[in-house]
Amino acid sequence: MSKPTTNLKFNVAQLLREYVGGSRQYDFVESVLRLDDVLEMHDIVGEVRFTRTTSGVLVDVHARGTVEMECVRCLNPAVQHVEVRFRDEFHSRIDVTTGTPLPQPDEEDPFYLDELHMADVGEMLREYVLLELPMQPLCRSDCRGLCPECGADLNVEQCSCSSTSVDERFATLRTLLRPE
Repeated sequence: MSKPTTNLKFNVAQLLREYVGGSRQYDFVESVLRLDDVLEMHDIVGEVRFTRTTSGVLVDVHARGTVEMECVRCLNPAVQHVEVRFRDEFHSRIDVTTGTPLPQPDEEDPFYLDELHMADVGEMLREYVLLELPMQPLCRSDCRGLCPECGADLNVEQCSCSSTSVDERFATLRTLLRPE
C-alpha cells in the first residue's frame, strides 16, 4: 500500500529554530484517513501538541473517529468507535539552521520530518489506529452469527437447520460427556 495523503501535515520549521521545550498546539478535523487497502477512518477530530526536543519534535496526539469493519460472526458492517492517545517523536534528518546532516536516532523504525520540515501526523495516526482496532470486530456484543449449514443470518431469522448435526471427528469426545 502506498502512503495515504492527508491534510494532517504540520510545518514545524519555526519550532525547530526555538529552544528545547518550546511547543505549539493545534486542533484538527479530517473527514477520512485511509488506513490500508480496505479500511478507512472517518470523522476524525483531534488535538496535537508539538514540543521541541534535541533531535526533532515530540508529538502528543489525542484523536477519535470511526472505522467500519466486517463483523467476524455475521459479516455485516461493524462500526468501531476508535479513540487513541499516543506520544512519539519526529526526528530531523538535517539541522534547520545550518543544513548539516544529523545523526540517525537509536530507534528501530523512527518517524522523520521531511525535507521541508513537515511532520506527517496522518501517517503516525494511521499506524496507531491500526494497533487499536479489534482483532475480531463484532457488529454488536450479542451477535449470533451465521448458520454453519445454510448461511442464514441468525440475528435476523431463525433457520430450520438441525442444530444436532455434529462433526463425527468429535464423536469420541462426546462419549466423555455422557453420565456413566
